[in-house]
Amino acid sequence: MAEGSRAPEPAAGPLPSRRAPRAAIGRRRGRARRARRWKRLTEKQRTIARAVEVRGYGIHTGEPSVVRLRPAPEHGGLRFRRTDLPGAPEIPATVESVHSAHRETALRKGEAVVRTAEHVLAAAHGLTLDNLWIDVSGPEPPALDGSAAAWCDRLLEAGSVAQQADAPRLRIDRPLHLQVGGTRYDVLPAESGRVSATIDFDHPLIGRQSASARLDRAEFVREIAPARTFGLSAWAEALRERGLALGATRENTLVLSGDGLEPGQELRFRDEFVRHKILDIIGDLALVGARLQCHVVAQRPGHRGNLELARWLVSRHRGAGSSENETNEEG
Repeated sequence: MAEGSRAPEPAAGPLPSRRAPRAAIGRRRGRARRARRWKRLTEKQRTIARAVEVRGYGIHTGEPSVVRLRPAPEHGGLRFRRTDLPGAPEIPATVESVHSAHRETALRKGEAVVRTAEHVLAAAHGLTLDNLWIDVSGPEPPALDGSAAAWCDRLLEAGSVAQQADAPRLRIDRPLHLQVGGTRYDVLPAESGRVSATIDFDHPLIGRQSASARLDRAEFVREIAPARTFGLSAWAEALRERGLALGATRENTLVLSGDGLEPGQELRFRDEFVRHKILDIIGDLALVGARLQCHVVAQRPGHRGNLELARWLVSRHRGAGSSENETNEEG
């Protein structure tokens, strides 16, 4: 959710890990095992096998909400539904629904808004779920621990099923480049999906960090989903004056102050900050509505740039004139 400060170079190396507490390692391995047990059905659309619920408080609103994740039909896509509003209005998770990109991804249709949609969308995208209905009983899904790990846990518990229709894909055949303010994106041809990011923060615990991850279910749940959102304690007052971070706590946000974290907090990875940036990119690019067969390299990414990239990819996807289920980019 935070923004970078100095322009770095892109990096696409493997994710470096650090020794973590044994319980945390066990949880990540358990998620990865459940992800591998799902059949590798990369060609057909997928949804979950049964409905599951998640409860908690929103990180920005601080309001309680219940989310019910439900199976969706073929071509249903990812779709929110505000069950607390009259008529339970639906909000498609598409670029046309983007309402705000200021330290969150907020979606809107008519008067119905869903804030901070990126973490549940990252879980769906990272687990290659093409169709999922997300019923929310308030304006914001729960923050949980500030990562996508608990969302993945619930979706993996729900199981997955293959559907009859082919999954939509977006394939890149030539390098593409996009500059959004101080953020640069390079979209490169690749045999499978990958996201790389570099950030540079003026804080001794972050500094310059680079990481890269494949869009692979097991790798996502093990290496990216557990990475938590973060912020500087110096930002807190200004954010709350803008109606943001009203539900932020040490349980759902890594808080940086001085030269380290707030007392009682520990990193899950030494580069957890950039991994969370990759999580946000994966969540924001879920709005493309297609599985990405390309390598996205981001320098100083943030929600505004991620969503501009999503819009740009959608416009090329729709204008490429290829088959319904696959897009080839020529420049």
